[in-house]
Amino acid sequence: MIINRFSRRRIRVLPVVFLLVLSSFLYYPHLLSRSTDSASNLRNARVVLSDSRPLFEYTKHTYYFQTTTAIPLSGKIIIDLAPEAGTPFDLGVGHDHTDMTLRYSANADMSSATTCTLGASASSGVVGVSVDNTNEIITMTLPADGTCAGITANQYVEATMGDGASGGLTDIQNPAKVVAAAGTAETYLIEYETQNASSTTLDTASVRAAIIDAVTISAEVKATLSCEVAGVGIGATFNTAGNTYGTAGFTTTATTVPFGVLEANSASQSGQMLKASTNGANGFYFAVKQYGDLTSDGADTINAFVDGVLQDNSSPVVWDSPSATPGSADTYGHLGYGTTDLTLDDLNGSGDANRFTGAKFAGLSTTYEAILSHDGPADGVGTDTNGQAYIVYKVEISGLQEAGLYSNTVSYLCTGRY
Repeated sequence: MIINRFSRRRIRVLPVVFLLVLSSFLYYPHLLSRSTDSASNLRNARVVLSDSRPLFEYTKHTYYFQTTTAIPLSGKIIIDLAPEAGTPFDLGVGHDHTDMTLRYSANADMSSATTCTLGASASSGVVGVSVDNTNEIITMTLPADGTCAGITANQYVEATMGDGASGGLTDIQNPAKVVAAAGTAETYLIEYETQNASSTTLDTASVRAAIIDAVTISAEVKATLSCEVAGVGIGATFNTAGNTYGTAGFTTTATTVPFGVLEANSASQSGQMLKASTNGANGFYFAVKQYGDLTSDGADTINAFVDGVLQDNSSPVVWDSPSATPGSADTYGHLGYGTTDLTLDDLNGSGDANRFTGAKFAGLSTTYEAILSHDGPADGVGTDTNGQAYIVYKVEISGLQEAGLYSNTVSYLCTGRY
């Protein structure tokens, strides 16, 4: 009898205990779903700044994480740029959805991503974006239907703010460094959170953005310049495309142009090769001048082309014979020069290119005039035609030119433009 009494007592107690436990779950329903409602960590979270220098004005932010729990229809993505007091990332008053992008992918490299359309508020196929520029919080609300209506678990999510373009108004200015020593980054907390449609937290993550000093790398490249004047052999060809001066009638050296005996009414020409090499960012120029006309020991002259009236380097013309006007000594004979450089400019960096095209000539001046130039580095020692050209000297006399031994001196100026 005693045993049976205790057995009956146990039978009566058990239902009471069961009811108490069941009533607890009914009263506290979150206990039944604790594993799904408790916040988890968003995985692979990071923030990437397009520029990490202190106070840089045009920084693009890229926010990135992998979902752990699916973000349902009308769910939210929260990006908090100021979870700590004094966090200095300032969204400013001008930022809105037009400054941002949002996409997600099953692949970490964001290949085959779904790109979301952003708007001021959520609607069919449109993610609503609000920017709290007081608390520095960005909220993205997924639509209830259409594209981007919900993001499943294990998706990689990427959002951006700004474009990193200099002068843009869509970017975020980096803070100044305040405490850390030079070379040591100051880091700032940024937090991500996903929510369901009822604003209940699903998953969270915290990341840090590092602001660190720029490093100045310095180096110096010394200016280089080499210039060469070389003679040519008889028969050397002075022709280039569109510039057919013909051939050298006699051999020259680096320091002599020996015309020899001149015959009346028969032009004679030869020349020299000019070469320049430089690392000048704006190239170089070669120039020539004479110190006086070809002059005989009797002080007679073979004048500058044409007929003693200087044909300027800026406007060369096709060769013309001296006019040989009796009593006008300047017209008895003349000396001129041409160049095979088709890209010649003036000493000041201007002047019409190709002005010597068509085998044109100018008269030698007593000031330097350009005969070879280039607007960038050149290697005239090798096969770089930008650093090479012929100067062609041509002389012609009439039967009135006074007899005598004639000579003059010319010099070259070679200058790098750095």
